[in-house]
Amino acid sequence: MSHTPCVGCGWCCLSDQCQVSHRLHGYLPRCPELVWDGALGRYLCLLMAPSRAASGPLPDLAELRQGLGCCAPLCSWRRDVRHRG
Repeated sequence: MSHTPCVGCGWCCLSDQCQVSHRLHGYLPRCPELVWDGALGRYLCLLMAPSRAASGPLPDLAELRQGLGCCAPLCSWRRDVRHRG
């Protein structure tokens, strides 16, 4: 299955905390690794940030599906990328 590029809408991370986040932080209503970048106008996952190497062990990026794109291309959030408080 091919995926469309990620637009950083945050839907996947806000709707379901990933297993890497669960192992690091336990269950939380909102993953602390997901941050809104106002300058870029999108959400970013700090687990995948290059600076993560300096702050702790790197997660298995394959598990985070880095670079695979969006698995929910029909999600309405893709057309309405904004900070969702």
